[in-house]
Amino acid sequence: MIKDFHEFDDGACITADVCIIGAGAAGITVAKEFLGTHFSVLVLESGGLDNEAVIQKLNEGEVVGLPHAGIEKGRFRAFGGSTIAWGGQTLRLGAFDFQERSWVPYSGWPITLQDIEPYYDRAERVLQLGPNIPYQDLCARAGIDPLIFDSAKLNMECSRWSPLPNFGTTYRKELREARNISVILHANVTQIITNHAATTVEQVEIRTLAGKRGTAKARFYIICCGGIESARLLLASDRIEQHGVGNKHDLVGRYFQDHVHIWYDDIVTTKRKLLQNACESFFIRGRKYAPLIALGERTQAEKQLVRIHGTIIFWMEADSSVAAVKTLFRAVRGKTLPPLGEFRQLVGNSLADPGELLGVMYRYWIQKRAGTPKRGRVFLAALCEMAPDPNSRITLSDIRDPLGMRRARIDWRVGELERRTASEYIRTIASEFGRLGIGSYDLKQAARLDDERAWVQMATDNNHHMGTTRMHESDKLGVVDSKCQVHGIDNLYIASSSVFPSSGSAYPTVTILALCIRVADRLKDLLVRARPVEALKEQLSIAGSNGEDDARGAAGRN
Repeated sequence: MIKDFHEFDDGACITADVCIIGAGAAGITVAKEFLGTHFSVLVLESGGLDNEAVIQKLNEGEVVGLPHAGIEKGRFRAFGGSTIAWGGQTLRLGAFDFQERSWVPYSGWPITLQDIEPYYDRAERVLQLGPNIPYQDLCARAGIDPLIFDSAKLNMECSRWSPLPNFGTTYRKELREARNISVILHANVTQIITNHAATTVEQVEIRTLAGKRGTAKARFYIICCGGIESARLLLASDRIEQHGVGNKHDLVGRYFQDHVHIWYDDIVTTKRKLLQNACESFFIRGRKYAPLIALGERTQAEKQLVRIHGTIIFWMEADSSVAAVKTLFRAVRGKTLPPLGEFRQLVGNSLADPGELLGVMYRYWIQKRAGTPKRGRVFLAALCEMAPDPNSRITLSDIRDPLGMRRARIDWRVGELERRTASEYIRTIASEFGRLGIGSYDLKQAARLDDERAWVQMATDNNHHMGTTRMHESDKLGVVDSKCQVHGIDNLYIASSSVFPSSGSAYPTVTILALCIRVADRLKDLLVRARPVEALKEQLSIAGSNGEDDARGAAGRN
């Protein structure tokens, strides 16, 4: 069921077997894993069913490092979380991403790809992705030649897109009708309260913006917030532990990572159609596959670089026929038609170039490819991994939000590894494009990448917040262990991108969901194993009570 905390009495205490904090993609996925079980699940969500400006203001924070728009604009407090504004792009991490790399400080996961692979399969079903089809096979289906780079330098891979990325609408009915799952809206968790030894969570405190308070008690608690909010909540929960829950070694909030977004201007090509054929998205049975150009693992190792991949962008002017048609298509599909005047303008722009319009329609409906303009500028948009850095971190501001919680302060830092990677990547692209005769890039435009200070002007954040409660088997190097359990606390888990030790350059959602399902499986197993023990205790208690009654009866008869 889905209820609103405003409907509860002030001071209400809600109990369940499992308490999930956050109803974004992570929280909803964990909850779904308990559907149809005998276990009661409570999901506490800060926002409502829709995005509310007053709730969004709780995301306001302080930026003291590099500019970081995502601290506010990249987070959403609503049922569905950030998926309400997510395009749906996903990509698995590879085996290489889980390995320790000697040239990348603090790299390496305590689990392998083999450990998480079965959960990737299940996560992709939650996302309703199409089958994992290699780039070369997609080209063969389309009857085109793939781009064949020197595999040591570059390789082609494809991201997959969820056809129904908004979890708030996709899974609302399922959770509303669930008998064992209670989603409580406008329930802001402001404190995690442990016992005095800080070894067990006893309850969490809840507040609304209107001032109503309450508590939730469970056997297990799972933090399913993002990379910023998960750290903020732990740090703010300082009633028992002065520096926050799970923060004995000053690790909570450190190693904050975000994929570095770099925009490379103007790829020059004399073979635009060939480039479009090779780099435009494919559609198979309604599922989208987007080609990516990734830096080869051998080059990364030899030149000591981090992960990076890029997407070729065929730019559309805002008033072009293609742009207008795509805007109309999204509006009709999303049932969000623009005002009448804007609608007329879009229709007019769509019909301004009938030839191009028909070409795009044929491209999409018949050839099952994305339609892009026949002319215009070509760009390369890249996502670069950020090396884990303990000084890139989330701390607490002295400014408090309307709930009385200290706001997040973000100090985002990128360094030399990222700069060298961004520089080497575009030079490799230029070299390989020239070798294949498909285009060129004026490296004078990349001169800023050689300037250790100026290059960060090309780097922006990408709303992929990771690393602040990192996973490590040692409590001196990580906040959670390989099972995502907070070190030293027997009933607190974190299922979030915040546990990523390193990020690769893959879009993180599918990895988050894989970890969520893995955590859910563990808790179901622990709950099942605890049931027989509890049943035995209950039987012994009843038997003991009956024995006492018999003894009292016998004493009375004497």
